[in-house]
Amino acid sequence: MTTRTNTRACLAGEDLDWLGYRSVCVAADLPTRVRVLPAGAGEPGEEAEAEATAVWNAIRRRLPHVDAERPAVAIDASAPLASGLSSSSSLIIGLFRTFARHLDLELDGATLLQWAYDHEYAIYHGGGMDQTSIIAGGATLTEGRDGSVPVLTGCVPFPEDWTIVVIDSATPKCTSRHLADVRRQHAQGDPTLRRYIAAADGCAEKAWSAVVSADLTLLGEAMTEAHTAMRDIQHMSSEVLEDMRRTARRTVGLPVKITGAGGGGSMIGVCRSGDAAEIRHLLSRHLHEEYPHARVLLADAAPLTGDLRAARPQPQELSA
Repeated sequence: MTTRTNTRACLAGEDLDWLGYRSVCVAADLPTRVRVLPAGAGEPGEEAEAEATAVWNAIRRRLPHVDAERPAVAIDASAPLASGLSSSSSLIIGLFRTFARHLDLELDGATLLQWAYDHEYAIYHGGGMDQTSIIAGGATLTEGRDGSVPVLTGCVPFPEDWTIVVIDSATPKCTSRHLADVRRQHAQGDPTLRRYIAAADGCAEKAWSAVVSADLTLLGEAMTEAHTAMRDIQHMSSEVLEDMRRTARRTVGLPVKITGAGGGGSMIGVCRSGDAAEIRHLLSRHLHEEYPHARVLLADAAPLTGDLRAARPQPQELSA
């Protein structure tokens, strides 16, 4: 028994998922696979084993009749770990799905979202755009809520002829430290954070319009502006990431942005599917000499699942 769970790429709106503003994400077909193993077949690695136990115990707190001993699982991740593609949320959702199937438990999308969100919020106190995007599939527009799942105000298929380009920088990032820093800014009423919120929310509006209208040029502009706000206002970038961005722009003309909290991890771009293989080839070749551990990955957008229903958008929800 194996479950397959998408990851996600944030096109605009990092940090806004818990600050009450808009984020635009796309579910990426770089899946995490979780498989229940026969008894005695072995255990996953230490980190995955700890996460599996934590999720199993979370289910037991909701369903006290569940046995204390959990099944062994094997885990395979297609996305680079700790890279800003929400591989951790993908793993947690995959574990909830796998254990629910093992227990013959029917979990609808809204319940799965709530359980996965609650589990991660207790650890990071972050937002819920990751879990919402992964479960909904396609492209999503969310409005954040601190302490509860975001409102899904839009959910559409990602254009079929667009491909997600992932540049894995192979440099570390730390989401928990970043979130703690931003929460301090928020508690102190930092005007810098307010300036970032205004810029990033505007980029999310522009990115959503680009996806809905299938305007790739507009999306590139929105992602470039989103990255600029992340770099210049909130200092989420690094010298390595900026050098890789310049290389992507110079060699293949691809605008890319940090995805996730930044400071390391991955950057993403979107290109025409017909150009994707050549872009990966050229970009990999130009990056390899200086960054031999960097990787360029291609991913299709995951289809809409129908597991979550978007709220009916109101006109004021789509204005700055």
